[in-house]
Formats: sequence, C-alpha cells, structure tokens
Amino acid sequence: MYIEDDLADRIAFEHGANRTGYPFTFEIAASFTEALEYLSKNAYQAVVSDYNLGDGKATELFPYLKNIPLIIITGGGSEEIAVNALKAGAFDYLIKDIAHNYLKLLPITVAKAIEHKNQTDELERYRTKLEMLVRERTNELIEMYRQLQESEASFRNIFDNTSDGFVITDYDFNFLEANQTLLDHFGVTKEYLAEQKLINFLPAAYHKLIFNKLQQLKLGASSGDLEIEVKSPLTHRIIPFEINNVPIVFNHRNAILTVMRDITERKSIARKLFETIIQTEEKERSRVARDLHDEIGPLLSALKIYTTSFMESTSIEKKNKLAGQMGVIIRDVIDSIKDISNDMSPHVLVNFGLSAAVQNISELFSKTLAIHVQTNIGSMRFPETVESVFYRIIKELINNTVKHAEAKNIYISLDYSEPVIICHYRDDGIGYDLQKLTNPNLKGMGISNIKSRIHSLGGDYEILTSPGNGFEVNMVLQTSPHDDHGQ
Repeated sequence: MYIEDDLADRIAFEHGANRTGYPFTFEIAASFTEALEYLSKNAYQAVVSDYNLGDGKATELFPYLKNIPLIIITGGGSEEIAVNALKAGAFDYLIKDIAHNYLKLLPITVAKAIEHKNQTDELERYRTKLEMLVRERTNELIEMYRQLQESEASFRNIFDNTSDGFVITDYDFNFLEANQTLLDHFGVTKEYLAEQKLINFLPAAYHKLIFNKLQQLKLGASSGDLEIEVKSPLTHRIIPFEINNVPIVFNHRNAILTVMRDITERKSIARKLFETIIQTEEKERSRVARDLHDEIGPLLSALKIYTTSFMESTSIEKKNKLAGQMGVIIRDVIDSIKDISNDMSPHVLVNFGLSAAVQNISELFSKTLAIHVQTNIGSMRFPETVESVFYRIIKELINNTVKHAEAKNIYISLDYSEPVIICHYRDDGIGYDLQKLTNPNLKGMGISNIKSRIHSLGGDYEILTSPGNGFEVNMVLQTSPHDDHGQ
C-alpha cells in the first residue's frame, strides 16, 4: 500500500509505476484515515507512506501494521525525521526530490523490505520451532526423570518388600546392598555382610559351579535358575534356595543382583508328593498282586487239579470232559489277565487316546447310572503321562460316585483350550462335607491320589461339594497336543 496525501505526488507515483512496471500490485490511500481503513480489511507485504499525512503521521501507523514493514518518505532536509522513524521501527526511508528520482528507488526498497520481512518471518518460524523443540525435549527429559524416579522408587519398593531375598555384590562377591528379607533369613545386618566374602556362605562343593555361572554373566549370558544350599553365617543352618543372578549397574559400577527364594516349604511339599506317589504305586502293586492272588490263583490251582486228573485218567470220556473244563478255566485265566492288564494300561487309552478311553469307561459303568460325556478333544493325543493321569482320575471319580454318592447322573466335560486341558466332573449324588472329604486320613475316596496325580504334573484342581448338593471337581493342566503319541 502507498499512502500519500499530496495529489501531485500520487499522480507522479502512479505515472512512474505504470511507466516502469513495478513488480508488485498496490493500493493508494490518500490519508491516514483511509490507510487505517485499508489495513483493517486487507493484508499487505509492505507499506510506503509519506511522513506527514495531514490527519496523522506515518509513525502513528505502527500499532496497526502488525509487523508489516514500513518505508517512510520525507521531504528534502528531513533526514533527522527519517532517522527517528527508523529508530521507531521503520524499515527504511526515501528522500523526496523535485525530479522524483526517489520513485526509481522505490521498487528496490520495497523488494528489500519484503525480502527482509520474509527472512524475519522465516527466522521467527525457526525460532518458534526451536523453542517448541526445546520445550518438548525439556518436557521429555522431565518425564524421563520422573519415570526414572518412579522406576527407582518401584525398584526400591520391590527390593525392600518382596518375600524373596535380594543381595547385590560386585564380581568379587563383595557385599554392596541387601534387602530386609535376606537379612531376616540369616539374622544379620548390612554392616556384618559388608565385612564378609559372600562366597563363603556357600558350601565348598558349590564354589566351582558358582564361578562358572559368574563367567557366563561376564560374557552376557544368563546364569539360569539354580537350586543351592546356603549356610547361615551365624547359626550355620543349611537353607535351600532357588537363586537367579542378573548383571546390573549399581551406583555406576558393574554388579550382580542375586534373587534368593527360600524353597524349604517347596522341598517339603515335593518330598511329601513324592512319598504319596510312591505310596500310590505301592497300593497299585498290592492291588495287582491281590487281583492275581484272588482271581488268577484259584483258576490256576483248579487248572492244576484238572490237569493232574486228566493225566491220571484212562477213560476217554472222562478225559474229554476234563479237557472241556480245562478249556473253560484257561479262557477265564485269559479274560482275567486281560482285565488286569487293561486296568493297568488300558489298550483303548494307549491306542485311541483320552477321549475314546473316557467314552469306553463311561460305557462300562453306564449299566449302573447315566454318564454324560462332552468333549472337543476328538482324536487329539497328549503326552502319555497327561492322558494316563486324567484317565485314572476320571476312573477313580466314577468309582467313588458309584460306591458312595447314590447318584443317578454323572456329567463329564473334557476340553482342550490352548494351552490347557480342562476337566469338569460332577454328579448329582448326596454330596459330602468338604472339610471331612479333604482330611488326609480319610480312607476309601482316593482324594489324596487325585490330588497327588494332578499336582505331579503341575496342574491345579478345585473341589466343590456339600451335603445334599452333589460332588464336583474342576481340574486344569497346561499341556499341548501332538501328532506322534508319547513324544
């Protein structure tokens, strides 16, 4: 925009612009007031204004320009005014001359003003962007610091309050830090540990193994879990621990974080579980021996008697009769052996899998009560131990229901939902007192066998029963099917 209150100068400007072809479009305002009106409606890249406009001065335009560069035009001998205008914020000034030579300089001055404005705007954008980046980075650093503090607080909270013992040492087994759980395990203080070589708390037989694990840690490899016995430094009591070592940086130095879990109770449970399994196996052997004695023994004794009579007899008729009786006994012996063998290792289970075996045993008991089986397993095969455990548990449960529950129906659901196999067993019998049922001294129900079998594979179970409300057990075990049975 060009602002000029002198008509002759406006005409000269228009004549010069048309003659030389200014490289920009322009609007002309004849007064300060008219210029304000234009500024309120339009956006301009530069403003050229005579200093004295009659109804105002060019410097009074600054509040309305909004960073638009202003070029002042003053009369001859008004350099002081121009300088003051520059100090006030004008971009440049031109001196009017009678020959209007200043109009020739005007396009160059305007172009410089626009270029300067563009450069200034670009620098401002860069500055703004830089400030934003600085703010974002500052906020990120603040957030990282906050998260670091939270992580440190979380680590300290876990370190101090976990039920596992934590101890931090350097690679020479010198003590650096320990949590209260570990101190309570051994009944010592941090000051006491600081004066000890922690390797000395381990029996000498473990030292070589520990040093090998240390070398693995130094190479960046995991040391893995390790069950080890640790000697209490004061009481000299041997405590079994499961330990895991992790390389860390502690107080700006390489260190080892050792997590120590007291497995005394787990060892005790495992021992009891093992004893239960052995007892179960012994009971199974006793049952097989009893079956052989009670079922096969009398048949073989009878067979021996008939064989002796057959050999001593001279009558063809009597021998034929004895041979027939011997054949019946032999068939009974074969059938009994098949029954005992099938009970020990059911051929349906071995050859066709868990689903078929459960269906088969359900059919065997279906003469006594209604058994409803639902399964999605189909022909899927699982590890032999898994199939055997579930089969024997279900058989034991059915046997219990038949003997004790006075039930009319049994409902069995056997499903695989990766990665677990889930078994629901329920009858509509008389139910039991759960507290009495879980009594380890209770005989005849086989509950301890069921518990030990499912726990031996790392599975879990839940028993739901009460007098008059039937009996229900839910079992879950993590496993996976495979094509080749037993692999």
